[in-house]
Amino acid sequence: MAKKTFYVVQPFELGKRGALQAGRAMEARTAADAERIARRMAIVNAGAIAFSRDVDPDSDDADPPVLIASFGQVPDSTLEAA
Repeated sequence: MAKKTFYVVQPFELGKRGALQAGRAMEARTAADAERIARRMAIVNAGAIAFSRDVDPDSDDADPPVLIASFGQVPDSTLEAA
């Protein structure tokens, strides 16, 4: 079966000791929506990223994430953990 593309926005917040922590991720409908939402989330959080990921629904096989946009403070290894 064909892979499906998911668009995700991941905000980051500053923890108690100033360390960046991932907030609650959310799915977007399109790449443009994901970028717009990430831009807005970065205003009220330390930062946010928008990325896409192709997933095969039958096997749950996923391609590596592809960064769409990054705003504010985000960890350097953000996409490695996604």
